[in-house]
Amino acid sequence: MGVGFWSALPLSLVITTLFGFLLAIPALRLKGDYLAIVTLGFGEIVRLVLNNWDSFTRGPNGISGIAPPNLADISIGKISHYYYLVFFFVLLSFFIMKRVEDSKIGRAWIAIREDEIASSAMGVNTMMYKLYSVAFGAFWAGLAGCLFAAKMRFVSPESFTFMESVLILCMVIIGGIGSIAGVVMGAVVLVFLPEVLRDAQLYRMLAVGSGLVFLMVFRPQGLLGRKSDSFGS
Repeated sequence: MGVGFWSALPLSLVITTLFGFLLAIPALRLKGDYLAIVTLGFGEIVRLVLNNWDSFTRGPNGISGIAPPNLADISIGKISHYYYLVFFFVLLSFFIMKRVEDSKIGRAWIAIREDEIASSAMGVNTMMYKLYSVAFGAFWAGLAGCLFAAKMRFVSPESFTFMESVLILCMVIIGGIGSIAGVVMGAVVLVFLPEVLRDAQLYRMLAVGSGLVFLMVFRPQGLLGRKSDSFGS
């Protein structure tokens, strides 16, 4: 549409946050496995609709020719320069998440995670705070998606498959649910480990999978998570 990166970024954040909030309204009426099925199903529905909506997204051909971001009339097109832009947003997101974690909303989220019934009995509006949580997560998805599109200069529905969701979930579980630093470590591990094992091409995914299994058995709370934050709980 000819919109530059810095103009598209706030639009991306607003649109994804709004859709995350709207999705959460019916989805959060469910719990456990049913909630997971609804969110995964909705993700697949969106991908398939966009994949077949040729007039809007050009289907599998996607949208190409996306311009790189400019900073003070300097194009950030080289991957080495783009790294610093992404690193800035990583630091910014880490700072904001830590501030939110220590805020009233963050404390409410922690209380709901530990014991939703007790939180409700203490006067916490659990449904509203869970809506905030989903919208907040969608906000960061919008930021990451905008950075991804500007880096690749191309975006397609096929770029966002079910396996991408699984990979992100694995990052959270490995690092430790409830730990911001742990999630960063989980992302680093799952990005670098396959590259380190690239020489063992035939066995690297087997090694990564085996490592995940051992981690779940011997440290279910993740690398930096607490015992109360284990995936099973």
